[in-house]
Amino acid sequence: MNASLFYGWSTSEQVRNSAASGGFVTGILLSLLNEGMVDAVCTLEKGEDLFDPRPVLITDPHDLPATTGSLYCGTVLTADWIIQATMTNPGMKIAAVVKGCDAKAVIELVKRHKLERDDLFLIGLNCSGTISPTKARSFIRNVCKTDPDSVRELTIRNGRLYVITPDTTFEYSLDNIEESGFGRRDACRRCDIPIPRQCDIVCGTWGLVGDNVKSATFVEVCSKKGLKILDQARKSGYVELFPADQKGILARSRVEAAMLTLSANNKRAMFSKMGSGFSRLTWIMKETSRCIKCYQCSHACPLCTCTECQTKKPWLVKPGEIPPPFMFHLIRFSHIADSCINCGQCEDRCAMDIPVSLMMHAMQDELQQKFGYKPGWPEGMPVLAKVNQYEEWEHYYGNRYDEMIRLFSKTVVPDNAE
Repeated sequence: MNASLFYGWSTSEQVRNSAASGGFVTGILLSLLNEGMVDAVCTLEKGEDLFDPRPVLITDPHDLPATTGSLYCGTVLTADWIIQATMTNPGMKIAAVVKGCDAKAVIELVKRHKLERDDLFLIGLNCSGTISPTKARSFIRNVCKTDPDSVRELTIRNGRLYVITPDTTFEYSLDNIEESGFGRRDACRRCDIPIPRQCDIVCGTWGLVGDNVKSATFVEVCSKKGLKILDQARKSGYVELFPADQKGILARSRVEAAMLTLSANNKRAMFSKMGSGFSRLTWIMKETSRCIKCYQCSHACPLCTCTECQTKKPWLVKPGEIPPPFMFHLIRFSHIADSCINCGQCEDRCAMDIPVSLMMHAMQDELQQKFGYKPGWPEGMPVLAKVNQYEEWEHYYGNRYDEMIRLFSKTVVPDNAE
């Protein structure tokens, strides 16, 4: 028996009936808030409809039922909300329900001194990927021949997409959907972290067998903090736990292996379309030539944390030029590429449909192969970019900002430019 793998569900019949998978995650969150172990919970709730997930920070346990259920069109990260909350309330303890990319972002922000890991309790969710709300609506309307607003549930399970309405259930192979241009976001198709074990516990439906398929959650404990809080929730009567079924454990490992194989194949195929060497550089320069310098990629990136953006320095990037010179993109690549977590936020927000995430991920992959640094995991530090701009100045310019200005502004602005 594996002492870190369990089946669990909420002890509350009301929670079990309203939440998915036995309401285990809701039970844990209720325990954390009611027992005063955290000050707030950060998760997603349904907005206008199930295609509109919205991050929310909850301090009142009575508000938790509104966040139950899975939202497969969630293309947002919760890391920004966590940062905003902790900046406004230093020392706030937060329980965050996160996907793999969310967890990676949190870990990288901890390394950049933007978050305190001791103040966070991370509940990871197994993730098969998310679907663009626009693509999901288009698929339902054009392929299912159904009004998207009538859909009650949209779920990805065992490599298949289920679109459930009050009258019928549509079922499709995820591979076929993606071959036809619908399906998961490209970043999700390349994801190598379907089970985010850098969290304190990880929850999901993979590995559930028999009577537990629809009534329980598969739980993996990944830290001492996770074990402590899980034990507290059980003792306080919020959740029940039982050892996971050995057949379920094997089934879960097979699902994970299949997901990793699929993502590796997708990554290889997408990277190959970019070419290599000089041909890849030429492709990147051509694609980025559509840039209108709206800065949405920077605003969306959870790792773009410089206080003073170097792309806005006139001695580095000449202002007023659209498209901007390639130096604009080189600065972003040099600051982010070695730590890119492949969350896809930059690409989602790009007004010109530039595959920014693909470029960043491809560079990160090559740097990881060369230097061994795997972003989003507790071990190690970024290889090229320092964790903040002041460390970069000290590293490259002897901690003299005026020296940096002098070196880069000789032909652009006077030596004493601000």
